Amino acid sequence: MDAPEPDLPHVRPEPPASPRRVSRRALLKLAGGAAALGFGYEALRVTTLTNVHAVIPGRVYRTAQLKPEQLRALIAEKQIKTVVNLRGVCSNMPWYLGECRASHAANVNQEDITFSAKRFPAPSEIRRLIDVLDHTAYPIVMHCQRGADRTGLAATVVKLLQTDADLPAARRQLWPRYGHFAVGRTAVLDEFFDYYRGWLAARGERHSPARFRQWVETDYCPGPYRARLSLIGASEFPANRGWAVTVRAENTSIEPWHFAPGAAGGIRLRYTVAGSAGFVYRAYCGRFTRTVNPGEHIDLVCGLPPAPAGHYSLSADLLDSQPIELLNSDFVQYGSEPLAASVVLT
Repeated sequence: MDAPEPDLPHVRPEPPASPRRVSRRALLKLAGGAAALGFGYEALRVTTLTNVHAVIPGRVYRTAQLKPEQLRALIAEKQIKTVVNLRGVCSNMPWYLGECRASHAANVNQEDITFSAKRFPAPSEIRRLIDVLDHTAYPIVMHCQRGADRTGLAATVVKLLQTDADLPAARRQLWPRYGHFAVGRTAVLDEFFDYYRGWLAARGERHSPARFRQWVETDYCPGPYRARLSLIGASEFPANRGWAVTVRAENTSIEPWHFAPGAAGGIRLRYTVAGSAGFVYRAYCGRFTRTVNPGEHIDLVCGLPPAPAGHYSLSADLLDSQPIELLNSDFVQYGSEPLAASVVLT
C-alpha cells in the first residue's frame, strides 16, 4: 500500500501571456515613415528622374528629357508614334541629336515646338502645337527639360482639346504634382490660362474645345507684348552731323506698358542703324518713367552719332528688359512686328 501523498498548497495557474500590442502612436509613426518614403521617391522621380505620367492613358504621355535608351524603352512600352519636343530645334546639342537618332531608329515622328518656361507662348507656337495635336499619329509623348512647366502647358492644352475636362480640371497638369510651381517667372504659363479664363468670363461663356481654338486663333494676346511701330517725321538727314529719328510705338496689347529708368526693368526700344563702310550703331531709348495704356502711343526719339552720306537701314523693336540680359523679352518673340525702315544721309 502506497503511502498517502502529502497535501500540497493550492497554486493558481498563471494566465497565458497576451501578445504585445503596438500602440497607436507607433502605428502612426510607421505609416508616416512609409508615406514620407513614398513621397520622397515620387519627388525624386518628378524632379530628377523621368517624370513619366499619362495625360490620357494609351494616347498622350508626358515626361522629362529622356536619355536615348530611356526614350527607346518608352516608345516600345507605350507603342509611341510621335515624340513632341517642346524645347525647340537645338541641332548642336547632344540631347537633341540623341533624341533625333532614337526617334529615327524607332521609325516614329518627331515634332519640334519652341516654348519657354519663363515667357508667354508665342501665338504662332501655340497654334503649331494645336496643329500637331490635330494631325499627328498617336500615341504621343511630350517633353521639355524637366517635364514640369512647358510640358504642363502642353498637357493642359491636350486636356482642353481632347477631353471633357473643364478649365480648372485641365489646369491640374500645371501642378506641383508634376514639378510646376506658379511662382517667379514660370508663373507666366499659369497667366496664359488666366487670360483665357478672363476672355470666357467677359463673354459669359464656359470652356469648350471650339472656344479655346477660337481664342488662340483670333484673340490671344501675350500680355503687354504687342505693338505697332512706325517711323514718323523726317527720313532724310544731313551727313556727318548728329541726328535722330522718331519711332512711334502704339500699344495694341491688352496690358499697359511701363517704361522705367535704369539699366534694367521696364519696357524700352532697342534700335540698330547699319549702312555702308561697316557703320553699325546700336542703342536703347525709353529709359524714363511713363505708362502707356492699351490704345495709346508714345513717340521715342532715337539719337544717332555723325555718319557719312549714304543709305542706311533702321531696325527697332520693343523689349521688356530684365536684370539678366538673357531673360529679356523681345516683342518679336511673341509675334509683334518689328520696325524696318530706310533713311538717307546727304
